[in-house]
Amino acid sequence: MQIRPLDLHDDVVMADAYRIECAATQSVRTGWTPLGKEARFLAWRTPNGWRNHVVGAWHGTTLLGFAAGMNSADTPDTTWIFVWVDPAHQNAGVGSALACAAEGASPTSTRRFVASAYRSTPAEIDAFTRNFACPLGYSPATTETVVELVLRDSQLAGPTTAPGYEISTYVNGVPEQFREQVGQIKGLVDAEAPNGELGWGETTVSPEEYAEEMNLWVAQGSTVFESIAVDEAGNVAAWTCLVAAADPERPAQIEGTLVVSAHRGHGLGAAVKLASLQRAAETGNVSKVRTSSDDRNVWMRSINTRMGFTPVETEIILQKATVRA
Repeated sequence: MQIRPLDLHDDVVMADAYRIECAATQSVRTGWTPLGKEARFLAWRTPNGWRNHVVGAWHGTTLLGFAAGMNSADTPDTTWIFVWVDPAHQNAGVGSALACAAEGASPTSTRRFVASAYRSTPAEIDAFTRNFACPLGYSPATTETVVELVLRDSQLAGPTTAPGYEISTYVNGVPEQFREQVGQIKGLVDAEAPNGELGWGETTVSPEEYAEEMNLWVAQGSTVFESIAVDEAGNVAAWTCLVAAADPERPAQIEGTLVVSAHRGHGLGAAVKLASLQRAAETGNVSKVRTSSDDRNVWMRSINTRMGFTPVETEIILQKATVRA
């Protein structure tokens, strides 16, 4: 087996990697529907604030699997590690070798590695952690429950208004006058929600970064629904974002929901989330919606349950400190 960098601009190699990513993911995530091939290529190739280093494992000319080390300019101390191995070549040490290679190629600024995995049951999560992650030095940082709403069959009910606030929904981008405030809120989503041992900090999204992210989603064929609550002074008090892929069989994903601390207690979180779901339902192109929240985020889990979301799988997030020579 030889491990070497994978060329993200080689269509033939990337097609093989896409096949492996789909097969590996579908083998452990029941009913998972991938992004289309061209949309996935675009995600890998578009500069979006992440530095990607991708390595592949070959036996001769056969790609056995690949791994990515992803490092954001906003959090230079953290590198995410992702590994996909062709199911026909799993349990032979390929994944471990790829993970180590991706770690070794990480920037010198890296102080910890973070990885995640999805499984259908807690027992499967435990087996993955025990048999693969722990031997590589990773330990659990937190778990999240992924929940799903069958939008086409749901009866969405609840207020999408709140006294003193105007709630609006926008498709493929909020107006420019709100983008700076929305970027500040987006940067607080992970920092203010429970996140176990991860200790995420605030990572503000600039208006330029907001536009780049939106442009990528639109170029991939996705439709983005964002709902915001604005107070009487014109300040954004709450925000949520739902991204629906071009393929209606792929569940739309709620990217985040947050109410600014000074405006909590008015039902704004539920109101903006419900408003975006109703707008997505009106299009007729969104059949299912998924979201996830930390298992200790009882507030968000309660909102999701009231709206009809039900658990479908578990995500574990793991981390380990770097060991530099």
